[in-house]
Amino acid sequence: MNTTEITIPLGKLVPSKANVRRVNSEAGRLELAASIEAHGLIHNLVTRKAPKGAKFEVVAGGRRLGALRLLLDEGRAVQGVAVTKDYPVRAILREEGSGTEISLAENDQREPMHPVDEVIAYRDLVEQGMAAEDIAARFGKSVVTVRQRLKLATLSPRVLDAMRADEVTLEQAKALALSDDHAAQEAAWFEQDGWNRNPGSLRSFLTSAHVGGNDRLARFVGIEAYEGAGGGVLRDLFAEDELTFLTDRPLLVKLASDRLEAVADELRPLGWKWVEISLDSTFIHSGGFARIHAVRRDPTEVEQAELSALGMQYDELAEVIDAYAEGDPQIEADEAKLHALDSRIEAIRNAAEAFDPSEMALAGCIVSISYDGMLQVTPGLVRSEDRKALAILQGGDEAEDQDEGVEARQAERPEDEDTGISAALTEELTAIRTAALRVELSNRPDVALVAILHSLVSRLFYDYHHGRIETAVEVTGQRRNLVPSIKEPEACRALTGWDEVMEGWGHRLPGDLADLWPWLMTQPQDGLLDLLAVVSAANLNAVVARHEPGKARIANADLMAEALGLDMRLWWTPEAAFLARLSKADIAGVMREAGCTEEAAMAVERAPKAEGVLQAEKELDGKGWLPAALRGPVKVDSESLAIEAE
Repeated sequence: MNTTEITIPLGKLVPSKANVRRVNSEAGRLELAASIEAHGLIHNLVTRKAPKGAKFEVVAGGRRLGALRLLLDEGRAVQGVAVTKDYPVRAILREEGSGTEISLAENDQREPMHPVDEVIAYRDLVEQGMAAEDIAARFGKSVVTVRQRLKLATLSPRVLDAMRADEVTLEQAKALALSDDHAAQEAAWFEQDGWNRNPGSLRSFLTSAHVGGNDRLARFVGIEAYEGAGGGVLRDLFAEDELTFLTDRPLLVKLASDRLEAVADELRPLGWKWVEISLDSTFIHSGGFARIHAVRRDPTEVEQAELSALGMQYDELAEVIDAYAEGDPQIEADEAKLHALDSRIEAIRNAAEAFDPSEMALAGCIVSISYDGMLQVTPGLVRSEDRKALAILQGGDEAEDQDEGVEARQAERPEDEDTGISAALTEELTAIRTAALRVELSNRPDVALVAILHSLVSRLFYDYHHGRIETAVEVTGQRRNLVPSIKEPEACRALTGWDEVMEGWGHRLPGDLADLWPWLMTQPQDGLLDLLAVVSAANLNAVVARHEPGKARIANADLMAEALGLDMRLWWTPEAAFLARLSKADIAGVMREAGCTEEAAMAVERAPKAEGVLQAEKELDGKGWLPAALRGPVKVDSESLAIEAE
């Protein structure tokens, strides 16, 4: 075949209709233009003389021609030489052969670079002194893409060899690259069963001993402070939100404990009998503590004047913020001022509250971390051994010995995988629903009478050490403890929300039972309604337990859920912990019911249980599926029944 190597002005080159590449002919043009700009045209174009005129058809190299034209349109240069219509383009002129044949020959013989060769090439460029930003600019890639390639280059040689042999997929390699430890990478891949090598399982294996960046401990300490103390961090560059994992759990715990101890040291001289720190805030609710409460005094004239002035400033600034257009840069600054005003108002109100020093000598504080990673100080806690002394101090009758109504956790019966949702799981799901119902109900007060409130509040907030509880209006509340029914209560969104409601009101009520009635009598009507909603919610029981199914009670709870507009999709999702308690057949049934494809459901049935659970969790994400125990009651009207009868 007769060929000649020549240069042709860019303006005389036109794409050939014989070029066989139709799909993705424009793909990667920006990257290719950047590469030509930095390195020149490495491969010659293949051309033929056009049938008419003085033009030349490009039968092989259409993407390169498109990249050169892009450089021309944008006024850019190739290795310092401006690209104009007269820019000389190296080309091969072929006089013989079909243009289609030539184009097909070039495209058909191309073999894409193996990902391992590509990432090692990037690594070599860095070792030769080229920065990631320079590589990105010279090859038309984003800096993030280059850093991801360089991250893959840190995989162990054994893993890279397995990747070359196509034993490790690119997604699996991305998961393994989460760790820089070659031994950990190799253990995650070579020491795991084949079914346990999906990307999710590999990430879990590599991070099982670490702490997620969104964990409450990590948020409390702060990643910057943790790194400043020498803590190691893993960052998953391939995750959309760049997941972060803290690798030194002991250091994180020490930093958190030191910060809590610093706050505790400030509280110890104030007169408390004891001050302790706890990394687990749930200990406060499960420790069996009684409470003393601060006594509020009326604000002084100076304090009242400042409160009035601050209140006016707050209202005026809030109106200004409401008037801003969305995205106005001034909003952030004014919201900060609003927060400062709110903090000052709260500080003045807190200053009007004080604990009785003699009661403080029998009580203590726990300094802990809340569920959202914030500092939490809980004052006025009384241990069981100090309750009698507190009762004597407060002038109450000596408490009689009696058993506290603590519900025993029911032992779970071994689950039969073929029976679907077990009785124990039904109890857990309905306990979660009860917690959600309580939160919703606490926000919907309707009727409140002081006498009913006095009876309910007495039983809910005051323990036996306050004296025998007798009220004229006899309202018996169950105050069922939901924690024993839920396998992982600390991870239950609904239960956490309910604990926050209870904790908020526990601080507002008077410390002495004798003060409760006059306190209630002085409260505004809307405040009494809010409190009534809370105590009513606390007595709500919609749990379906094996020993007490309570059909009428559950039917009433369904009516309440309907009235509240309860949407359990806001409180619960079908995560792996739930799915793992079902058989594979039941998991597949859930997927079909949720609208997943039959192919996906069958894949879960065929997969090993652990892998199937993770895949099902992914497939069900966003589907809004709920088990029957969490759904609202199904209404069947007479018209639909008539249609079915036909």
